[in-house]
Amino acid sequence: MSTAKGPRYVVGIDLGTTHTALAYALIQEDPSLPAPPIEVLSVPQLVAQGTVESRELLPSFFYVAHESDGPQALPWDKKRTYVVGEHARARGVDAPARVIASAKSWLCHPTVDRRGAILPPGAPEDVERISPVEASWRYLEHLMEAWEHVIAKGDPELALAKQSVVLTVPASFDAAARELTTEAAYAAGLEDLTLLEEPQAAFYAWLGMRGDQWRKEVKVGDAVLVVDVGGGTTDFSVIAAIEKDGELALERVAVGDHILLGGDNMDLLLAHVVEQKMLADAEAAGKPLELDRWQRVSLQHAARAAKEKLLGDSKAKSAPIAIAGKGSKLVGSTLRAELTTRR
Repeated sequence: MSTAKGPRYVVGIDLGTTHTALAYALIQEDPSLPAPPIEVLSVPQLVAQGTVESRELLPSFFYVAHESDGPQALPWDKKRTYVVGEHARARGVDAPARVIASAKSWLCHPTVDRRGAILPPGAPEDVERISPVEASWRYLEHLMEAWEHVIAKGDPELALAKQSVVLTVPASFDAAARELTTEAAYAAGLEDLTLLEEPQAAFYAWLGMRGDQWRKEVKVGDAVLVVDVGGGTTDFSVIAAIEKDGELALERVAVGDHILLGGDNMDLLLAHVVEQKMLADAEAAGKPLELDRWQRVSLQHAARAAKEKLLGDSKAKSAPIAIAGKGSKLVGSTLRAELTTRR
């Protein structure tokens, strides 16, 4: 007779364009008892060369390390040759040709081979490329490894592969993008998997925060518009309040078209504004300037970091931006600018 046990935890994973996160709770089998608390996994990751720290967010960035970097050691893998997370994101400024960003946007891009080794796009021949599916798999794999290290600690019954996992996807993802997301999850070892549309997940979170109060705020006939602005996509969903078997029930009735618009676009715009200022300053100084492809990518990463600093610190008035220039003078050729805010 089988002695296999069911899952101990229900786990929610947000595989985002710019950040990935994992939350979990014990499965409460007795409905008369209070619901167990929901906790967010602090994910161990490289935050700098040789430095591992735990963060609640795992940046969805992948760095193909150069052999001169040496091993990208993690507590569970001392010989790793690539980086996922905060350190990978930071390397986007000084090594943009070796960093993969926005893999999720590529995963839903219908005009490219999403299983093909196309990332980083335009990278030199000495940089190993991977597919959008593999990049997504690596982010989920890192969560798997972090879970084993922090939660399971060698107990096979607590392994993430044994838990009930809910993975969010944009409501506007087509069937192919959903299939590829599932493929990435299976490659990482997640088998007990349910896909949940992100606007619905956000709405469920709101319901959870409101408790029974939401039944006084939403009545039969109401329509709730959920707007989910993410790193790479914007999703719209309409949820209707209906009567079902004499009870107030909720039903998703409409989904907006797929819109590739999000935080990435703000970063591109900021980078463009900063580039124009750099060009104007250089022209005024009698030293005409032209940025190449990788300098522009580097500038986008730097603009994103400056934006997050300004948005994350209410007292900050400005954030410096610096990218490598051209030429043999390493310090002297650095291009500098500043991003400011008005409040």
